[in-house]
Amino acid sequence: MPRIGLFDSGLGGLSVLKTLWLESQGTHFIYFADLKNGPYGSLTKDDVVKLSVSAFELLLSKKSDAVVFACNTATSAAAQFLRETHAIPIFGMEPAVKPATEQNPGLPIAIFATELTLKEDKFKNLIEQVGLQNSFLPVPCEGLAKLIDSGEWDSAWHFLKTRIDSVISKTNIIVLGCTHYVFLKDRITQNYPNVKVYDGNLGTSLHIKNKVNLPETGNNSLDIILNTENPEYVKLTESIVSTFTNSFTISLNQ
Repeated sequence: MPRIGLFDSGLGGLSVLKTLWLESQGTHFIYFADLKNGPYGSLTKDDVVKLSVSAFELLLSKKSDAVVFACNTATSAAAQFLRETHAIPIFGMEPAVKPATEQNPGLPIAIFATELTLKEDKFKNLIEQVGLQNSFLPVPCEGLAKLIDSGEWDSAWHFLKTRIDSVISKTNIIVLGCTHYVFLKDRITQNYPNVKVYDGNLGTSLHIKNKVNLPETGNNSLDIILNTENPEYVKLTESIVSTFTNSFTISLNQ
């Protein structure tokens, strides 16, 4: 059974795991949430690299056959660095700018992401590669991931709604550039039916499935590692994961 390791600065990467889980069979997943140090968006690049290396090494110790950076910020800061020093397949997240521009040529597009993602060269290069016909409105959402990790859904929605309202007169096209924000995607479409919302979860999941050549049959299984003893995080994790499987374990790693 192939073993796929995923990590995020918190619980946002569970949105990626959910999509990948539903697209996969016969695979064992290991998910690490770095709740003690996250969210990563307001940290320095050097700090994010160090934390990403530590998370990566933990997943290697769990005999992962491939590792997914289920965090846009960690991907921007550290994924390429680790690809250059390790042979194991490493997958990352990037804002779904390409499908947004392809389907909306010449139109302005709002990018909701952390400050670090928006200022990294990886994001700037992505814009240069695919977005020459479009204009882009960067919308930093520092603090939103923390609200989501804390299960403060109404406060998180109020936060995001104010950001949407700040750009809605300029564009109805939104790219969610953080895996945490995907948990609010349904609320966006319910409250703003004319808004087009893009995220990278499905594209990344299908890419992983193709590259790793995952089985076509069998049941998935999941081990979750949280580096916290906060019972609220444990309950929230159980609540999120139980929306797509009951076949999982949770362990606490300090």
